[in-house]
Amino acid sequence: MTDTVSLTLKIDPALKETLKNLAQENQTSLSQEVSQRLQLSLSMQEQPAVDNQSLPEESDPQLTASELKQVRALLKKSKKKK
Repeated sequence: MTDTVSLTLKIDPALKETLKNLAQENQTSLSQEVSQRLQLSLSMQEQPAVDNQSLPEESDPQLTASELKQVRALLKKSKKKK
């Protein structure tokens, strides 16, 4: 970050302590810790969490009654072998 500006911010004292402790653990300043966390938060918003191409989801066809019966038979066989 070559160009930086000051920002005065009011936050809960407990949050400040948490950020201060995290900054110490990460061996950075409080300012750097807050800045990095804000950047990460904003970059995560830019990437859509789901497919936004409005394409319908493809689903596997349901098993037919006979296929389901075959699967149950196979499962019973495997239980008997144990």
